[in-house]
Amino acid sequence: MSKAEAAKKLYEECKDMDIDETMELVLNAETEEEQDFFSLLSDFILQRKQKKVIAQKRF
Repeated sequence: MSKAEAAKKLYEECKDMDIDETMELVLNAETEEEQDFFSLLSDFILQRKQKKVIAQKRF
C-alpha cells in the first residue's frame, strides 16, 4: 500500500471520530509530535462539526 493510499484510509477511519475520542488521543499521546498530530485531528473534527452547525443556521 502506498503512503497516499494509507493516508486516504486513515482519513476514512478518522473522519467520523467523536471529539471526545480525539481529545483522549491528545491526552494519551506518547510524544509531543504525536500530541500535535492528534491535536490537528481534533481541530479538523471540530471544524467539520462547526460547518454543519453553521449550515443548519443553528449558531
